[in-house]
Amino acid sequence: MSNNDLQERQRRLRQVMGHDAPAPDDVAAPVHWPSLSPVEAERAWPELRAWVTALRERYEDLDYHVIPACWYEHPAHVAALQALKDHERVAYDKTAPGSSGTDWHRAYRDVVILLRTFTGHLQCTTAAHQPSRPVPGTDEAAWKKFVADDIARRRRRATAAALGQSEQ
Repeated sequence: MSNNDLQERQRRLRQVMGHDAPAPDDVAAPVHWPSLSPVEAERAWPELRAWVTALRERYEDLDYHVIPACWYEHPAHVAALQALKDHERVAYDKTAPGSSGTDWHRAYRDVVILLRTFTGHLQCTTAAHQPSRPVPGTDEAAWKKFVADDIARRRRRATAAALGQSEQ
């Protein structure tokens, strides 16, 4: 399909919908954690943490069997939670159809099943971590150290790639 055909289809879609749908470049892409730069990760970590905290407050079934206190240390949890966050952003966009809230809750159900499975495979225990419900100040030092280490690792990798060297 040519670019002109795509633009024409988008124009007709906006016309049919009765309002201006966002242009493809205006829609934020989903976040892919492995490819984030250090600067992007530095911004994304606090955003994801705040979103996960709010999600836990909204949905009481998200106990430590679903999202352990150390979720941020497990890439599968991070990826699944980010995917759900991205889905929610799109589902509740002002241009989304009325059925998208139901679609989001289907995705929520599916991701909770995944998270419960992921958590079940972990060696983490409640004795080794704080309660799953976030408490202000809980594990703050561990959180800051983890994020700082992640940003440093990403910077080393980016520097090595820029210099044409393999990361050591």
